[in-house]
Amino acid sequence: MSSTEIRSRTGASWLRPVVAVVGLLYLALGVAGFLTPETAAVGHETSRAFWIFSLTPLLNLVHSAVGVLGLLSATRRTGAIIYCWVLFVGFAGITAYGVLATSFSTPEDPINLNWPDNGLHGLTALAALVLGIFAARAANRKHPA
Repeated sequence: MSSTEIRSRTGASWLRPVVAVVGLLYLALGVAGFLTPETAAVGHETSRAFWIFSLTPLLNLVHSAVGVLGLLSATRRTGAIIYCWVLFVGFAGITAYGVLATSFSTPEDPINLNWPDNGLHGLTALAALVLGIFAARAANRKHPA
């Protein structure tokens, strides 16, 4: 067996279960948001929340889609690595938007983000960055033959 074959079988084997858990958590958050009665309204209203996270149909759809994509990408190592990088870029953007929307508190905010959402999305982006870096390094590490 060549070192390339060994590297492809052993690199970042821990990533797939971690991505599956992240996907499952976001899918649960999205589905719970859809099951909450206050989710039908749009606009910036901080009283619409599930636990501490805000609710809108658009945000529930994003959380559910992130969850489903996470579960699907956990089936392959390369898919899990790509998912981490896409998750980092997407949630970094959502966090930036959320900080601006929450700071200025515009009533036209269709996503209805609050500070706990910004924290969740920021931590998710940071975790995805760390996971992506470590997984890419583990996949590229040379193993002795």
